[in-house]
Amino acid sequence: MLKRNREELQNNGSLEKARGGSRLLILKWQEKTLTLLYDADGRLVRADADGGGQAVLDHIFIGKVKQVANNIGAAFVEFAPDTMCFLPLRECRAPILTNRSYDGRILAGDEIVIQIVSEKQKAKEACASTSLSFPGKYLVLTTGRLQVGYSPRLPEPGKRRLKEYMAGNRDFARAGKDFGLIFRTNCRELTDLSILEKELAALRREADAVMEKAPHRTCFSLLKKAPAAYLKNLQDYYTSDYEKIMTDDADIYEEVRTWLTQYQPADLEKLVFYQDALLPLGRLYSVEARLTQALNRKVWLKSGGYLVIDRTEALTCIDVNSGKYTGKKSGEEAWFLINREAAREIGHQLLLRNISGIIIIDFISMRSEEKNGKLLDTLREVLAGDPMKATVVDMTPLGLVEVTRRKEKKSLWEQLNATDAVRTDK
Repeated sequence: MLKRNREELQNNGSLEKARGGSRLLILKWQEKTLTLLYDADGRLVRADADGGGQAVLDHIFIGKVKQVANNIGAAFVEFAPDTMCFLPLRECRAPILTNRSYDGRILAGDEIVIQIVSEKQKAKEACASTSLSFPGKYLVLTTGRLQVGYSPRLPEPGKRRLKEYMAGNRDFARAGKDFGLIFRTNCRELTDLSILEKELAALRREADAVMEKAPHRTCFSLLKKAPAAYLKNLQDYYTSDYEKIMTDDADIYEEVRTWLTQYQPADLEKLVFYQDALLPLGRLYSVEARLTQALNRKVWLKSGGYLVIDRTEALTCIDVNSGKYTGKKSGEEAWFLINREAAREIGHQLLLRNISGIIIIDFISMRSEEKNGKLLDTLREVLAGDPMKATVVDMTPLGLVEVTRRKEKKSLWEQLNATDAVRTDK
């Protein structure tokens, strides 16, 4: 009887998985909360691990300037006891000082409102800005940067539609004057633009609350705490990327349901509470195996070629190899086929592993300038879809391709490696 029940539950889980469609999974795993995005083919395309407690990305603090280093154009700010961050002086646009009036200078001893814009990574301190950002699903309200901007991934017709909407709506009349505004890529999914009015009103209330509190709070005060990482992922991920939001944790389910009700009511119907004691969600979607695979040093390609991904303190190196290629093409035609497949897989790996900073790619050498040009075009096309800004810099005389990708969060390896939760290839 027990065996039959177990098989029935496993069949139910398999049925749920077999129904297909893209999935956004949020689940507890080895003292972390994972956010995992699977595409319609069941491929893991994005992964984030939140260990709780120590994350400070997007938090807004009152910090104390400990030192101003004009020679490097930066200040070092203590935003919590014995915890420092790096503040580029170029980021000090109309800063809010709580101990004196701003006179165009940042001085040691100043108490200043800052927002953490990138986490501490390896030996580098967290980076901060005095231009505060208040992100929503479709808009980002900013202080300091009093401009109206549009995501470069918004199509031109979409931008024109938004500009026309702004021009005819009095709620947006102060944008670019009293506050800055950025229209996010998610706006491309909107059919009813009236939702932007509600979001703008909510963001202005958030910003006003911070501005009102700041003069009355002491140094090291946390003025605004960013939402949990998995809620921020709900805000940042494109709604069209997932058909269901699934969790098997009751507390997470309630928190996500509350969040969606307030900020993304249209997505409430996507939320699913998965219940199966014998076949947990993590096992159904092979989470441990997928994460282990996501951190492997070697990544195989369908053609038989493979990538080798190596992390160093300063940069990431990716080597492309022909491996077990047995296709019909030969010579440069074969190398071109493998290189183009590798370029597409590299785009996937950068997003999945959240590899950022300087990336050096050693493709298989080709003498044809035309083929090298097409290869770089393929890589640019792939990276254009990355939600994090990624740029193909150039191909060096040695044939190495230089790529940069904006740093914000820690890499997946750093997020998971703190507790040695996942095995990695040596």
